[in-house]
Amino acid sequence: MTRTVAIDFFCGAGGMTNGLIKAGIHVLAGVDNEPLCEKTYRQNRNADGSGPEYICKNVFHKSSYAPDGQRKEIVADIERLIRDYKRRTGLNRLNLIFAICAPCQPFTKITKIKMSKGRQFKRTNDRNLLLTTIKFISKFRPDAILCENVEGLVNAQDSLLGTFKRRLKRIEYDFEAKIINASKFGIPQNRKRTIGIAVNRSRHDFEFTVDEANSRIKEPPTVESVIGFLPAIAAGEVHPSIRNHRARDLNSLNLKRISCAVPGESNAYLSNTPYGDLSLDCHRRLTKKAGAASFTDTYTRMRGDELAPTITTKSMSITNGRFGHYDLKQNRGLSPREAALLQTFPRGYVFHPEDNLEFTALLIGNAVPPRLAKYFGRYIRSRIEA
Repeated sequence: MTRTVAIDFFCGAGGMTNGLIKAGIHVLAGVDNEPLCEKTYRQNRNADGSGPEYICKNVFHKSSYAPDGQRKEIVADIERLIRDYKRRTGLNRLNLIFAICAPCQPFTKITKIKMSKGRQFKRTNDRNLLLTTIKFISKFRPDAILCENVEGLVNAQDSLLGTFKRRLKRIEYDFEAKIINASKFGIPQNRKRTIGIAVNRSRHDFEFTVDEANSRIKEPPTVESVIGFLPAIAAGEVHPSIRNHRARDLNSLNLKRISCAVPGESNAYLSNTPYGDLSLDCHRRLTKKAGAASFTDTYTRMRGDELAPTITTKSMSITNGRFGHYDLKQNRGLSPREAALLQTFPRGYVFHPEDNLEFTALLIGNAVPPRLAKYFGRYIRSRIEA
């Protein structure tokens, strides 16, 4: 039995958990407050056949600010899981890792729109999630911490990462963070992310760093090499036997648009198609106002012989980026199965509810690529077990 165990905070669909398990780490639990994630998350299995527990609770302390807060209950759950694992394995001392991947929406550079007060409150709440974990870190004193989030986390307006680092230092943790491109670790996307690692200096004195590439990866896989084996489907079609291989339906106008798109090119083609000018009025207005074309990746196709763009929570829609299928015979956006493969999830990993494209796209786009989690999980494990 492995001595190294982990708790996956804000676990979502379980991409981090999946990678950590593949790195030889026993994941005790995932923590998230979204009930709809549980069925997807529970597919993960540790080496001994056990499944990580799904703790569906709110990480905030119960207060007037967070009346639904359940921090005390989560602490009790983690204490129980650690105690039970020690009893079952006969191990007195464990190496504990906290994986912390707070929701990324508060830090993304894309979100510039004016938000309602309710949405602003949620975003502020989500910003506080990373700092809320300091209480759990102080309580359990994990040997190491692994964080993953969007590129914008490093430059968040309120210097959130700097605050996190200072608070960790007060309790004897060293912390380092870097922006990496996931393609350098074998993920078939041009996906930039912030990776942070912290080490408990009261237990470990080794030097550590956040690698910017996996030296074993010479060339990342291409889109076609990852999803090209899947059978063709049409917009609005559900494959009868391959789960999550279904495509969003398109109206006749958007079908015309994507049918004219050339893989890898911008949407400049829209102004001159066999069907006439199919440009969007909103794009024309933005171009006139800015003096240059805007949102040039919408209604376009990715290239089969290159990396995919960043898989986002909108990657099933051709209206939200370069998410048109590279195959000119398939006039549609990505299916959840294709997006999941580009995120490096196993082929048989099913996202639920299967008939809810919006939610499955959210699960997949927000996930940590398992292959990335495996790399950094293996790195941390090798250092704390040395």
